[in-house]
Amino acid sequence: MDPSIFLALGEEAPVQAEYARELLGDVVLRPDLGHDGKFFFPQANDPWYLAPRAHAAVLDRPVYRAQRMLFPMLAGGFGLFPPRIVVWAMLVTNLLALGLGSLLAARLALLWGASPWLGLAVPLNIGLMFEFDIGGAGVVAYVFCLGAVHSLVTGREWAAAALLAAAALSREVMLAFSIGVFVLCWVQGRRRSWWLVALPAVAVVAWNIYLRFRLAGITGLGGGREIFAAPFAGLWQAFPFWIDRVDYLLLNGTLLLVMVAFTLRAVRGRLPLAWGALPFVALASILSVHVWREPFDLARALAPVFTATAFVFFVPARDPPPVSGLEPPV
Repeated sequence: MDPSIFLALGEEAPVQAEYARELLGDVVLRPDLGHDGKFFFPQANDPWYLAPRAHAAVLDRPVYRAQRMLFPMLAGGFGLFPPRIVVWAMLVTNLLALGLGSLLAARLALLWGASPWLGLAVPLNIGLMFEFDIGGAGVVAYVFCLGAVHSLVTGREWAAAALLAAAALSREVMLAFSIGVFVLCWVQGRRRSWWLVALPAVAVVAWNIYLRFRLAGITGLGGGREIFAAPFAGLWQAFPFWIDRVDYLLLNGTLLLVMVAFTLRAVRGRLPLAWGALPFVALASILSVHVWREPFDLARALAPVFTATAFVFFVPARDPPPVSGLEPPV
């Protein structure tokens, strides 16, 4: 019953570990550097960055980390929760998000004439499992995307745009999801759907401006691995690591096969959930070796693909029930 394990504090990250000890007492440390939760915990303690020298200073790259504001904002009770509540709230927020994501996915499946059991494609998504394990923001971000798709297919386009903005404020890469959905709308002749991209972009820029004002003079601890590289360079450089580790070869090879199978199937259909995930396939081509090497990081980077894969293979392709928003898959 020690929720600090989900803060993903690392033995080789003493600054964040000591920060957590000062607020919580004894905490659980993981091997090596730990993971994202160790950064979201100080963010959740000061989600408005009103005391950045006390909290944001323990981040490696303050502005970069602080872009992902909505998960720590929710877990921190919008700045009202004390640290001992925050550490539990981070866990509970992700648990509730997985449940809500399952419900939304099940409702989408019913709208498209499939079994509501497809809702399990959310909690059984390997990328979201890893996000949950490290106290990351990916679960909340993707559930906002699911909510946006549900709003869109039920004719509430402005609600969809607002939810896509929330997804981008949870994890900035979710802008790619909004681009994919917008492209599908454009293909289907809905030319005024540019708000699906514009509102998330404006929200991200506005928050970034606020951050640069609040975090002026806060340099953080530096460090961090490169995320992007030249096209396919990361995959090429990671392959020797896969050869040395049979488990990496099997896991990453499977993820790669799923990505290819998903792409071939998704581009022939009109599922907005799938088109939102397609840009992540394109982004995979420019991921660095650090991401491609580890199944853990690769699965997190491709998380939207895995839930969408279940839908493109199990949603019936003929005679789906009409919906008031986007046209159903054909």
